Amino acid sequence: METNFQSLIRVLAEAKVEFIIVGGAAATAHGSARLTSDLDVVYRRTDKNISRIVEALASFQPYLRGAPALNLNI
Repeated sequence: METNFQSLIRVLAEAKVEFIIVGGAAATAHGSARLTSDLDVVYRRTDKNISRIVEALASFQPYLRGAPALNLNI
């Protein structure tokens, strides 16, 4: 599956998430021939900004790679 960078960036920007793009996508934006299929972002770690990013990305069902799945059937 190919990552839709524009859509993800738009979702974060519209939610007023404070973030910067790093990694391969940033390198490509600066003219590198490096190909990447993911979007690496660094975000401000304030409570308000974390709430914004959680809400903005909820519909994408994000998960922490390598972390155990959450069991929400409490």
